[in-house]
Amino acid sequence: MSFDIEWHGDFFGISWAYEKDRLVVSTVFEDKNEATELAKEVDSWSDKFTRLTIIEKENGEYAICCYQDPQISKGKSVGLYRNGMRQAGGYEQAKPMIEEKSPLLQIAYAADVRDMNTYEQISRLVPLRKCRIISEKDLKKQEFFFEKNAEMRNQ
Repeated sequence: MSFDIEWHGDFFGISWAYEKDRLVVSTVFEDKNEATELAKEVDSWSDKFTRLTIIEKENGEYAICCYQDPQISKGKSVGLYRNGMRQAGGYEQAKPMIEEKSPLLQIAYAADVRDMNTYEQISRLVPLRKCRIISEKDLKKQEFFFEKNAEMRNQ
């Protein structure tokens, strides 16, 4: 059994929304084929073993890491990882909601990322069982092995 995760980080960014009384973290892709392929994987995730970790960086940016625990994955394990996003704006508003209740994840496609009317939901709304906001220093801890691995592969 392999605990290796195939990380995908070439999405445009994060869009924050509110649906079904929960915050929704939408990873927005500009490539519809890639969004569709990842949505197939994400749609098969078990709601009990999903993880979202937000890593707050010392430079005022944050990274997002989302995956299903690879120990229970059937077949290949995929995860979403992107860094370099500013903590100002949308994230500052979303952070208290994330701390209060785990958000939902969705894969979205946008024909034009500047126009919200072109956004299209590709995956189902996936409940995130474990949601954590950590500092960059926390990546040294064994419990964040997968997050550290994603960070190292995407530098």
